[in-house]
Amino acid sequence: MEKTTPRTKLLKEGSAHQLSFTKRIWKNILVLSSAFLLNFTAFRGLQSLQSTLNSEAGLGVVSLSCVYASMVLSCMYAPFFIHKVGSCKWTIVVCFFGHVLYTGSNFYPSWYTLMPSSVLLGAISGPLWTAQITYLTSSAQEYAELLQHDSLEGDIAKFNGVFYLLNDLSGIIGNLISSLLFSAGTQDIGKGEFCGAMDCGIRPEANYTSHYVTNSSAPYKLAGFPADDKEHVIARYILFGVFLVCNLLAALVAGLCLDKNANSKELSSAGRIQVSQQVLRTVHVFKDINYVLLVPLLVIIGMAGALVSGDITKSYVSCALGVHMVGYVMICCSLSSTVFSPLIGHLTAYAGARSLILAAVVANAVLLIYMLLWQPDEDSLGMILAVSGGWAVVRTVWRIQLFAVLGTMFPSNQEAVFANAKMAGSIGSMLVFAYSAALCMDVKLYIYMAVLALGTVGFGVFECKTRNKKNQKADTS
Repeated sequence: MEKTTPRTKLLKEGSAHQLSFTKRIWKNILVLSSAFLLNFTAFRGLQSLQSTLNSEAGLGVVSLSCVYASMVLSCMYAPFFIHKVGSCKWTIVVCFFGHVLYTGSNFYPSWYTLMPSSVLLGAISGPLWTAQITYLTSSAQEYAELLQHDSLEGDIAKFNGVFYLLNDLSGIIGNLISSLLFSAGTQDIGKGEFCGAMDCGIRPEANYTSHYVTNSSAPYKLAGFPADDKEHVIARYILFGVFLVCNLLAALVAGLCLDKNANSKELSSAGRIQVSQQVLRTVHVFKDINYVLLVPLLVIIGMAGALVSGDITKSYVSCALGVHMVGYVMICCSLSSTVFSPLIGHLTAYAGARSLILAAVVANAVLLIYMLLWQPDEDSLGMILAVSGGWAVVRTVWRIQLFAVLGTMFPSNQEAVFANAKMAGSIGSMLVFAYSAALCMDVKLYIYMAVLALGTVGFGVFECKTRNKKNQKADTS
């Protein structure tokens, strides 16, 4: 006998109830997506500028390293956090206020303001994204049950598509806002004498002439600028004010317009039991040699993203063109990733995931060699856009294809494998931001190249093992 639930009962009573419930579900998905769009417009705009606006003693990149280090740990207690708050909706609202504090700390950036807020931001990032995934998945379950769909995966993919479409726009909007505000009167800010691989950050012997490298006699600073530099201080206050409003609006939209989801509350109530099991399953993944062989390339995904937002923007973009161009270059990266994502997925049917991964490795190696030999200047805008866009496409290929390979190789343990892969990427980001301020750009590129070489060897061994296993199965059959 078919089990009758309140929603299926309403479905049988008439299409009016069905339409009402589906509208409510879609409304919640759009509210959730819009709230994340507002919130991460601020964060992604700030992340792209940290290495330039807070470059003294590496404050900006070290703070980003703390964000990702804390994020790695926060994934472990996320279900327990959601259970204590009471629902996914209010977890999201509470975590958005963590972003409010982080944005606010940038009004007066120092080791005593930016570092604690960065640790807090990472600490709430795990629960925030876990709550988002849980809410969206439970909404898809409700939607599939209501419409009696056979494939839950199709509805989850549909909702994910809407969410990530709006979420990815946050990078474009955040960087566009910062670029427009910094375009007026800040063309010389962040410029240096030695750019590209020759940029040595805060090393005294590098003779780096960035606007932000100051001595002990420098004037008191407001918002990262000298107090007597009123024009730039005002521009930065306006930027942070806009971002702060975005964070507050995100919390307001989620708090007032997002409905509680019964299924998500049920899922979060089981979270306390699942924490220890999730940790054990995550550790157990490392017993599989096939996964271990792919870890370096998973780390590279995080390193590639951090290198763009933390180092390439500083040593190649703001150093040669000025800080006002950082946002435009990051917009180019976001657009390249957005445009090529569906094309990469389409090419998989013809070339295969493994061929595309190796092609991305070769392309990345070519970009690295060129970046080591090239010294950008104020006339290098076109080449900077090309290199940055190519870098974004390479990272997109790895992100799509490596997760496709993982899903195929580990069909029975996808949750733990994907969580582990996310953690590996976060570790890569954390490491790049951690040593960013202490090393010259060429050393950073060499480190990246070494990890890329290790990842290539690991992937080659993985591919050989996979083919041998397939051949053995073919011979026995």
